[in-house]
Amino acid sequence: MLLYDLPDLSRTILLCTEFLILWITMMLLAETVYQRMYRGFSVFFFLIVTINYIFFQLCLEEKYKMSFWAVIIYILGMIAFNFLLVRKVNRYRHENFTIISVKQGLDAMEEGICFYTENGLPQFVNKAMNRESITLTGGTINDASAFWRHLRRKEISPGCSIISDTDNIVIAKTPDRVCAFSNRSMGKGGELKEMIMVDITSEYRTFEELLEKNRSLELQQERLKAYNRDVTRATIEKELLNAKIHIHDELGEILIAAKRYLGTGDVDRETIKELWMNNLKLLGIEQKKEEQDEYEEIFKAASDIGMKIEINGVLPENNPAKAVTVSALHECLTNTFRHAEGDTVFAAVERSGESTMLTFTNNGNPPTGPIKELGGLKSLRKIAEEAGFSMDIDTENGFRLTIIIPE
Repeated sequence: MLLYDLPDLSRTILLCTEFLILWITMMLLAETVYQRMYRGFSVFFFLIVTINYIFFQLCLEEKYKMSFWAVIIYILGMIAFNFLLVRKVNRYRHENFTIISVKQGLDAMEEGICFYTENGLPQFVNKAMNRESITLTGGTINDASAFWRHLRRKEISPGCSIISDTDNIVIAKTPDRVCAFSNRSMGKGGELKEMIMVDITSEYRTFEELLEKNRSLELQQERLKAYNRDVTRATIEKELLNAKIHIHDELGEILIAAKRYLGTGDVDRETIKELWMNNLKLLGIEQKKEEQDEYEEIFKAASDIGMKIEINGVLPENNPAKAVTVSALHECLTNTFRHAEGDTVFAAVERSGESTMLTFTNNGNPPTGPIKELGGLKSLRKIAEEAGFSMDIDTENGFRLTIIIPE
């Protein structure tokens, strides 16, 4: 039976099968040349392609009277032969380093890579970079320079955002991940550029968790400061109440003794007089403590030891700023008197829109070296920082104590 004795449909199927075999051998030849396999491979595949092409041309012409069974045997033999050739080529890919293996390796990476020229023409873009480009801009990278401009200008798809951007690094957040893009020139001429994308989702989540923990710690710290202030206030009020109760009890005893003296006269008059005088002193001290200002007390204390305090500006009147200022004045007076051998403490108050800066200096001898914060200075720093203030000590040009009070 000849090939052209078959019905048209059957003959067409056989011819299409031969063409497919020819096409497969041509692709294998192209790959062996592109992959730069052994030269013998290329020669062998070229011969196979030539044979397939000649046989296909013979089958197209009716005048050559090709046998049906010859065509069937040829097709089956070439199918088996091509199957063996494909296996040989695949094994060569896995066992040897080729150009295709480099591309496959770069495409398998989770990090995105893009190499492009100065005008933005991509030279190589792996799958991860194209995937992120589709998510952020809606399309693959056809112009790498335009893609980078979109990131810098925050011209990205809805649901995505730019967390941070600099000249060379952009951090973008998508619904699924957080990625960092870097862009740099390669080589001295800068004709070729490199863009790299790294998935930093886990690092960013850790950063957010740390921020949340810091906010929680700040709230706890504020609660502790408020608790300390409440405890201090309650302690002071308790002591004042005990003092008032003591004075009240003393006054009650005096009144009872005076009543007995007036009624029966069996109580010593001098004893009653002494009790009255002691109680009046207590009442005077109590009234003095309630009325006397803390600044007045520190100024009087300075005067009592022959020292002065000169103020430039207006000292704060609201607590805890006032309490910290009084403590600072007291510590500066003590150190000036004991160590610096001076007689004047200078306090300067500078206010800005966001804070108030208190600067304390003196006219005594400058320190001979760094000052260790012990005793009073250590306690002063603790008081200031617990109130939310910052404190700094500078000894470069004499002693200078600075406290910054945020508004």
